[in-house]
Amino acid sequence: MEDSEPHPQEPGPFQDIPKWIWRLFFFGWGSIFLLFVLFFATDGGAAFAITVAVMFLFMAFGLPIAMAAQGHCDSYECKRVIQTRSGPLSQRAAATQIALIPIAAAMGLTIFILLAK
Repeated sequence: MEDSEPHPQEPGPFQDIPKWIWRLFFFGWGSIFLLFVLFFATDGGAAFAITVAVMFLFMAFGLPIAMAAQGHCDSYECKRVIQTRSGPLSQRAAATQIALIPIAAAMGLTIFILLAK
């Protein structure tokens, strides 16, 4: 027997997370690596180490971005609740969990640089 009711479309990977959360996440990581380049690439060896770290950054973020591009659900809209493996979260709670580490690390690195000067 066939099911005549349409099934609701499920979001692809990362698709139920609003873009502003991802922008905040990437802003945090971008800030960290910008600070690394500006303040720690003082000689050839340090610049090489930072270059290797940036290559790992591209690999670590390139794979999830490529996976997210594979799972398109154009008709899906972001709602105020984001579904996770451990249950639903509000956008604010999800943003805190996603962006906390890079934003806190960028702030800590900034304080470290200011105290070292």
